[in-house]
Amino acid sequence: MRIGWSGWSVDVDDGWTITDHPDCLTLERSVGAALQLSSARKTSGEVTDADLQDFVLEQEDEWGVAAPAQCGEFSGVVVHYSEEGSLWSRWFLRNGSTLLFATYNGTPEAAARESDLVNQVLATASPRSSD
Repeated sequence: MRIGWSGWSVDVDDGWTITDHPDCLTLERSVGAALQLSSARKTSGEVTDADLQDFVLEQEDEWGVAAPAQCGEFSGVVVHYSEEGSLWSRWFLRNGSTLLFATYNGTPEAAARESDLVNQVLATASPRSSD
């Protein structure tokens, strides 16, 4: 099934529970973990690598150094870190004027089981015209 918001969409299989919140779309595969997706649109011009770096540089002391990321038709950066017993991954991705944020957090056990499934979802990210 294809789901998303204005500016982006991803494919998910029936194994995910999907909740559409006002500020994000939450996908859950198991108890103890969640993949959350949200987005913003740049009002003038395209989102740049410098725009993405602004988000992660502010948090570098807590999150660590960002690595390049490619998720479907979106590119950007990802950070992986551990905090209070949970594993976190945060993607900051761009395509045109769309900035796509993806956050996965969960227990180490859930993350080990779901890492490939999360990557499969993100690999299908594509732009979608405004609805």
